[in-house]
Amino acid sequence: MNKKYQLPVLFVASALLIIISTLIPSEKSTWLGVLQTLLLGIGLLGGCRAFWRFIHGGKKKG
Repeated sequence: MNKKYQLPVLFVASALLIIISTLIPSEKSTWLGVLQTLLLGIGLLGGCRAFWRFIHGGKKKG
């Protein structure tokens, strides 16, 4: 994937995972609660990773 589009795609995918996790009715089943927690965790980690890349993207090594 082109590096130009890598950060926005990571951010959008993270946001979608967080949105999907809020739509899961976790009250109905323990496994749905586990799935909701996993999706939310992955979404938050992806969002933090995208933010970290954004912050450090402008700095040049050397």
